Amino acid sequence: EVIGLYWHFVDLVWILLFTIVYLI
Repeated sequence: EVIGLYWHFVDLVWILLFTIVYLI
């Protein structure tokens, strides 16, 4: 389950990065 939580966290990070890049 640790790996699942890790990938879920990675997905959230990517979403934040794309949102920031899109806003810039």
